[in-house]
Amino acid sequence: MKSKRQSTVEPVFGTLTQFFGLRKINTLGIKPANKVMHLSAIAYNTSTSSARDSRSI
Repeated sequence: MKSKRQSTVEPVFGTLTQFFGLRKINTLGIKPANKVMHLSAIAYNTSTSSARDSRSI
């Protein structure tokens, strides 16, 4: 289970903290923090999918 998590989840969080600047979420409460994480995930998925598309062309 640990190796599966390390290969799927942890690189994403590492990218979000290092390159997207999400070391600290400056919101009060769970719902706004959840929104920040969802928007960050959308941004990450968009950037990785556009990088994949540009490589395949």
